[in-house]
Amino acid sequence: MKKCILVCILMGMAVLSFSQTRTKEEDIARLVELMNMKSTAVQIFDMLIPQLSQLVPNVPQKVWDMFREKVDTNEFVRLHIVIYDKHYTHQEIKKLIEFYESPIGRRVIEETPAMTQESMAAGQEWGMRLGQKIMMDLKKGGYLDI
Repeated sequence: MKKCILVCILMGMAVLSFSQTRTKEEDIARLVELMNMKSTAVQIFDMLIPQLSQLVPNVPQKVWDMFREKVDTNEFVRLHIVIYDKHYTHQEIKKLIEFYESPIGRRVIEETPAMTQESMAAGQEWGMRLGQKIMMDLKKGGYLDI
């Protein structure tokens, strides 16, 4: 009986040890997966298309759809693996994985796409107002003849 318990404990430790020996790159890949980076790549493309179609209005929608099908989300993931590797230690990556596996981390992942779109729209609006103010100040200062 004691041998059976000892064997079970050792097997449990071996499994635990094995699961903790992922490489940094494997852990970053897991983190990127948790963060839904592939869907982020598609969302970025989907936000880009309306802008591109305004610049080249004669391109039919089916062409844009064809481009969308060719989006290589794996390339986007690989780019982020390199970036995360450069900026975070392996231990920090493990902590980020813990966070994104937690309920609040999952909520951050769920809300990020909508918040990103709202932030981009707010940033554009702010930038336009700022640009207009700068142009008016330049005009008042005699730097522009508009």
